[in-house]
Amino acid sequence: MRIKRYAALFLAAALALSLAGCGMNEDKNKDKDGGMTIAPAQLTGEEQKLADLLALGMESHHIFSFQAKGAKSLHFNVYELVDGEWSPLPGGGGGGLSEESGRIALTFGKMTEGVRLAYQTEQDNISTSFQITPADDVSNMAFATSTLDTAPTVIELDQEIPLVIQIATSQNELRMYKVDYFGMPRELAKTGYEHIYAITVTFSVQDFGTAPSAPSAPPSAEPSPAE
Repeated sequence: MRIKRYAALFLAAALALSLAGCGMNEDKNKDKDGGMTIAPAQLTGEEQKLADLLALGMESHHIFSFQAKGAKSLHFNVYELVDGEWSPLPGGGGGGLSEESGRIALTFGKMTEGVRLAYQTEQDNISTSFQITPADDVSNMAFATSTLDTAPTVIELDQEIPLVIQIATSQNELRMYKVDYFGMPRELAKTGYEHIYAITVTFSVQDFGTAPSAPSAPPSAEPSPAE
């Protein structure tokens, strides 16, 4: 069963990335004067028809368009919230960027069942996969996922941008938190949820081989003012 699950995940990721490639040129034309931003990608009519034809449930596919002038590499990092601090997990990845604009595709349902990360420009096509393995049984826990808002987020080179926060808990009440709460880990810790995961992306001015796998400065543990 696990082999079938991974095969299905890989196929879905490949389809999602093919969709990302279909609309990349259109996004590039839209964003060429839009500055340094990343935002959820808008599917074109052709992409939506392809998704419908393949019966591809887009709720498990998170596609982002980016414009990152001056970036030479891209890095994904994966975390779990532990004692009010973000603790790095195995996974993530990245690679070099030969183009300043492109798309990122994340494919997953529950992160504990596998995650596929990929990005694509006109010349780059990089993908990787990993699975989070918690020490306890999460099979009966409820999961909630938040992703980057629809409004474009400004990219600052060599600064982490949270793409996803996912919560897993056995509590009866489950609240979703915006990805902005990545910068407020102590606030998230107050919820008492058993597992809180995050995936971030960093666009770096350094080449992939020389850039650090994680930013040198961790996110602040001090909560920001309440919304």
